[in-house]
Amino acid sequence: ATRHGMVRAGVPSAAQAPRVFERSLIAGLWDQEMATSVGFNLRAVRLAAASVRERLSPEHWRLLEQAEARFFSASSHTPLPDSLSVQSLLTDTSQMLAALTGAQTDRMSRDDGWRLLSIGRHIERLEFLSTALIEALPLGLIGEQAGFDAVLELFDSTISFHAQYQQSRTPQALLDLLVTHPDNPRSLGWVAHTLRARLRRMAPLADGATLPLADGLPDLIEMRPESLWPVNQPALPVGAEPPLTLPLLTILGQCQTAAREVSDQLCALFFSHSGQARYSVGA
Repeated sequence: ATRHGMVRAGVPSAAQAPRVFERSLIAGLWDQEMATSVGFNLRAVRLAAASVRERLSPEHWRLLEQAEARFFSASSHTPLPDSLSVQSLLTDTSQMLAALTGAQTDRMSRDDGWRLLSIGRHIERLEFLSTALIEALPLGLIGEQAGFDAVLELFDSTISFHAQYQQSRTPQALLDLLVTHPDNPRSLGWVAHTLRARLRRMAPLADGATLPLADGLPDLIEMRPESLWPVNQPALPVGAEPPLTLPLLTILGQCQTAAREVSDQLCALFFSHSGQARYSVGA
């Protein structure tokens, strides 16, 4: 939460003052001055959509309005909702955004506009998920059950893991599904592969300038999990720094760098207001 800028600077850490941190995190969800807040981004999506209102179906527009209205209605409560109510609100908001994504996937023409929208979504996913794994390693999440399950849930891959690997809770099984798997739409390998294909399809629109960006994305699908996390490398305990020689760290760093490079270059190619990119997630 701190790395993503979801609490303001100066707020005591969760370890120092958990109650203060929790209330600051909840209050920050609706903060209109924080570009990393959920409320700020919901409103930004709706305002961006308003400029192309004529291109959106009535259902598409209605979902955007409802998601924003329902989310901000909770901020009018005094006092602010408790953590359980906020979790329920975030779940509802997530479901509405998933419906919005479904409407885009099911109904939009597969033109360059749709491809650019898809590219943006995959850039965000590639950077966020690679960063999440980098964060999870020194926390020891892969080495204990609750953390292992939390990583799967973050990748929205819990059901897929249980169906394919049963109770094989090894780092290699986790990385097989979340990094190298060719069919899991939440695996880094699938995301990078799809992003590469989208960039190549955009090449005629940019005089071939997107082809080097496509070539710069790591080809994770061809890798084996054992090459990223050797079998003789045990899962890390809580607080242990991962060895710098761990191949997984190198690959995840390449994913972060590639995602940011693609974002910067696409801004320069297609958006006249482009400038230095700003990221909510630190390296």
